[in-house]
Amino acid sequence: MMKKAENCINLEELAGGAFAEKVNEAIMQVAENIQNPNTDATARRKVQVVLTFAPSKTRQMVNTSIAVTTKLAPTEAIDTQMVVGTDLRTGKVEIAEYDGQIKGQRRLFDLKKGNQPNTVDTDATQIQEPVPSGKPNDLKNKFSKKGLSVDETTGEVTEAEEPASSKIIAINS
Repeated sequence: MMKKAENCINLEELAGGAFAEKVNEAIMQVAENIQNPNTDATARRKVQVVLTFAPSKTRQMVNTSIAVTTKLAPTEAIDTQMVVGTDLRTGKVEIAEYDGQIKGQRRLFDLKKGNQPNTVDTDATQIQEPVPSGKPNDLKNKFSKKGLSVDETTGEVTEAEEPASSKIIAINS
């Protein structure tokens, strides 16, 4: 009959204290995972300690491997919407998160009545934006002063044509 081992191994001192350190680290990982709002609050977590013993042929030495693993709750999926398009000027594909408004567009309720500037609060900075006065822009006169003309059907801005009186017309007789 075999004798029982009389001495006990102090787990706090096993492997120079590395065993206790690994177990405490795993328990802290579980605690942080439980506190993470992006995980399922009621999911079960697990700390697994595996001691593997490999004795020598003489049975006097035992190589021991200590593995401490955790099974944590995975983070939950996050839903969002993205918009994809091509920049017509550069031809490059662009992607951005959709925040309810496409870049450059305005919503009607963003505009206030009256001639007071519209103040938009973004990240603690105030941007003053003019509120439309209600008068349409006279693009034809605006660009003609700069030597440009506007095609009324397409809205394309082009170089203004020279007036007919300033053109030299050669007439062969």
